[in-house]
Amino acid sequence: MLTRSGSQPTLSSILTRRANAEEDTDSEQDFVNDINNSIEKLRNTRLKEIKSLQKDFNQAILDMRQTIDVLTKQNDSLKERCDTLERRVAKLEQQSQQQDILINKQERFSRRNSLRIVGLKSSRDENCLEMAAKVFEEVGVSDCKIERAHRDGKIVTGRDRHLLVKLSFYQDKISVLRNARKALASKPYYIVDDLTQTDLKEKTKWRSQIQKLFENGTKLRFSGGCWRDITGKPFRMDA
Repeated sequence: MLTRSGSQPTLSSILTRRANAEEDTDSEQDFVNDINNSIEKLRNTRLKEIKSLQKDFNQAILDMRQTIDVLTKQNDSLKERCDTLERRVAKLEQQSQQQDILINKQERFSRRNSLRIVGLKSSRDENCLEMAAKVFEEVGVSDCKIERAHRDGKIVTGRDRHLLVKLSFYQDKISVLRNARKALASKPYYIVDDLTQTDLKEKTKWRSQIQKLFENGTKLRFSGGCWRDITGKPFRMDA
């Protein structure tokens, strides 16, 4: 027979301990469940955020591609317009060059019978026709017919303006130019062709090369807008 004061546990204590143990087990399980639920909710939230970010990112890429397509089309359009404008500009430049050539030819033709006497002293009451005729006599072409003669060019202090002379016949002009260098070698004035600005620029462009060629015995003359050899063919200059 067992006594109350013995060391064996009673039924009541055993039931109490079992109930407490079951309560502790239930609490731990609830805690674990709560943690799992929280983790699941957090995971779902993060997943939704990631999907939302992915959606926004995909939309941004799509918008960027559309923008790039629009810019590409605009760039192609602008490039085509630029190419068209470049072709038009090139054509206009070509036409302008052709017009400049034609204008220069026309101006050259209008000066065909004209020449210039450079360095001839001017006076207040000078008679340009008589002065030109006197110079031509010195050159040895006294029977040429002079249409008109007058001073030409800007007025520069200490410098006499050119005497521009137009003859009636081109052959007289050639005779004057052919004889002038030798006949006027000792004079303070000389005679040159009445060149257009374009032709004058082309002539003076090769001045140093022409001087070397002349010193080496190569004879050239400037005519028709270029330097020519004794046969009249254009002489090729080395740049």
